[in-house]
Amino acid sequence: MHSSIDNELDVESCVQRLWRGKKWIGLGLILGILLAWAYTMFATQKWVAVAQFTRPDLSKVTRYYQELSKLNQLSTYSDPASTTDNADVDTVLDAVYQTFLQQLASVDNRRRFWLEQEKADKGTSLTRTLLDRRVASIQFAAGDKLHGTVDTLSLSAESAATSSQLLKRYLTFTDQQVMAQVQQQLSAAWQSEMTKIAQQIAFEKSVAQAAYDQQVKQLKNEAAQSDDNQTKTAINVIEQTGPVASDNLLHDQARLAALQSGPASLKPFTSWTMLQSPEPPISRQSPRLPLLMVMWGLVGILIGAGVALTQCVKKKE
Repeated sequence: MHSSIDNELDVESCVQRLWRGKKWIGLGLILGILLAWAYTMFATQKWVAVAQFTRPDLSKVTRYYQELSKLNQLSTYSDPASTTDNADVDTVLDAVYQTFLQQLASVDNRRRFWLEQEKADKGTSLTRTLLDRRVASIQFAAGDKLHGTVDTLSLSAESAATSSQLLKRYLTFTDQQVMAQVQQQLSAAWQSEMTKIAQQIAFEKSVAQAAYDQQVKQLKNEAAQSDDNQTKTAINVIEQTGPVASDNLLHDQARLAALQSGPASLKPFTSWTMLQSPEPPISRQSPRLPLLMVMWGLVGILIGAGVALTQCVKKKE
């Protein structure tokens, strides 16, 4: 019975010991806070700039839309009387914006951006590990209409101003990649349409030639049978004029001539509409001084309490 009483925790005695050793607890708290403050002064800081955006409006990609409309009007399968409606406008805007998002989230695009920055900052040398860290510092989060979120891009750097500047540069760099890709797609579509029309012209010419040959052959047979001077004169006239071009052939030749100049070079455009500009962040993401002070302060209190209890036990002995 006596041994069980000795093993019981004497709460009142512990509280008294902690009170007598309060200077150790206070010292531990102060040291913990100082260590947290010192760590934040020397640790690598992380500032995150954020940008939010949505698809562009028509005014931002007017030249591209005009070239697509021109191509559509000159298309082999287009109806000259038809006009482009709002659905086609939405399709063009969505296509441009999706191209922008694909480039924005692309690992290769981020890698090319940092390599370009290395060339611009000649004093910087990017190792493979550092390059991977830089690539990971740019994060894209797709929006969700059901939850009311929008497309968001963030970039972390060692200072607020740097994070904002780099994010703006990345958006500009991505726009350049989008414009190059859109120009390439437009040129490919243009070339494809020229090929289709050229093939159509070749087919129509072969049809006209076949009809011409058939007509000449028929007239010659009639001339051989009847020896009619009018028939011979008709043959001479037809041979001089050659195959007669149909209206479709003339129309297609005009289309091909209009397309041979190629698409116009696109002017720099913005493939997005900004919802939140990438301004310098107000507070850093890490290290967080208040949180570290609380954590290290608690650790300091626990260590100080342990020292206080140990000192009281030694004095008692």
